[in-house]
Amino acid sequence: MGFLFIRAAINKLKSLDMKNLTAVLFVLLTALIFTSCSKEKKPEFTDDNTGQNKTEEMKNDEPKKEEKKENTGDSVKQNPTNRTDEYKGSNFTNEKPVAVISPLEAGSYNGKTVTVKGFVADVYQSDKVAYLNFVEKFPKNPFTAVIFASKFGDFPDIVKYKSKDVEVTGRVSMYKEKAQIILNNPKQIVVK
Repeated sequence: MGFLFIRAAINKLKSLDMKNLTAVLFVLLTALIFTSCSKEKKPEFTDDNTGQNKTEEMKNDEPKKEEKKENTGDSVKQNPTNRTDEYKGSNFTNEKPVAVISPLEAGSYNGKTVTVKGFVADVYQSDKVAYLNFVEKFPKNPFTAVIFASKFGDFPDIVKYKSKDVEVTGRVSMYKEKAQIILNNPKQIVVK
């Protein structure tokens, strides 16, 4: 659409005087800027394997094919670029893990509920999120347990997990080609 508008404007330029030419060029430039800025942006969080947005599956922490939803009373925003809001209403499900695995194996279980047993090499906490990096410190860690700020109250002493062997249970997802489990409930992590 924008291209056709530009082409029509160029054809009109041939028959205009200098005063009208300035006005047309201004309108043309404004239209060009508007059309280039209105392009749809790629979602911030995508599945590293397919490149497709997986927010609906992640938001409910259940597979897409299951239509069962619990009303928790929490409102979950529908914004696919804000991962924290997606997990605010999620509850830790009592879904039985399909396997007990090491952090190195977690990437092979994307989308599955598992228990990951391993050593927390480092804990990093910011205002928005906390990361429990397994095996090695970031960026060499093969697996991360993630706690968003909305759940910090449920995990009052996150630093206590540093240099400990723990078990983390939940649904594995991938972020920037690394396996992770989002922790929403303290029952998901056990110090061994």
